[in-house]
Amino acid sequence: MQAILYLFSILPLKPAKALIRVFARLIPINKLRMFRVSLVNIKICFNELSLKEQEALAKESVIESLCSAYETLYALSRSTKAISKNIKRIDNKFLLSTNIKSDQGLIISGIHNRSVDTALQWISGQTPAVSLYKPVKNKALESYVKKHREQNGIKVYATNFSGVKELYKAINNNKVVIMASDQVPANGMGEYANFFNREAYTTTLITTLANKTKKPLIYIGLFKASKDNIKIVFKKAPSIKTVETMNSTMEDMIMKCPSDYSWEYKRFKKPPTGLVDPY
Repeated sequence: MQAILYLFSILPLKPAKALIRVFARLIPINKLRMFRVSLVNIKICFNELSLKEQEALAKESVIESLCSAYETLYALSRSTKAISKNIKRIDNKFLLSTNIKSDQGLIISGIHNRSVDTALQWISGQTPAVSLYKPVKNKALESYVKKHREQNGIKVYATNFSGVKELYKAINNNKVVIMASDQVPANGMGEYANFFNREAYTTTLITTLANKTKKPLIYIGLFKASKDNIKIVFKKAPSIKTVETMNSTMEDMIMKCPSDYSWEYKRFKKPPTGLVDPY
């Protein structure tokens, strides 16, 4: 598995992503499932746009998601030093470095902008950390992903009761913990809050963890610095930490470059009473 994935990611990022963009222009993207889901989400979140503009954003988002998938394969098969060469700018890095230096614990919440593994790889070069993640269904791929995340200093746990316990243990021991804020949680682990123009079932774990432990909370997002390079943006959480303020913070980050966001994820698949699943 490792050899196969390495072969898939053997090209440097620049020519690989150039080939992906050429290939994407040659195929009927609007026939892809990820395009259809992206368009549903974009119609909900950007209802002020015309249909033509919504379709153009969905298409660009799919292309960037394909590039991000390659960035993930590349990150999983390269060293932290190699990954860092493609990160050309870091905004508000002091939010990370100051909190690491204080050694009092830190919660980092990420959104699915570009490659999560690029972010994890880079963070592992700054500090050891503990992270929650959703295991991959393919057992061979799951073993590969978990192994490569952990060999770079990120201890990962599945997002379940046992994993949450490990997360609390880590933050209470003043460790750095990382988790996503934009994934639909299991029943009983979230509440409905506005996300763009619609109520979305949103995880309560992050804000509950921050409020209970009184540890600092910051957000991280990855964006294009150019067609081939990446920038990392950190953002401080609002002083009032609720799922509403968390979603609002995510919106602000997504709006920096909407096409960088993973709109192909079914964010509204657990609608509140009175609404139907839009997918």
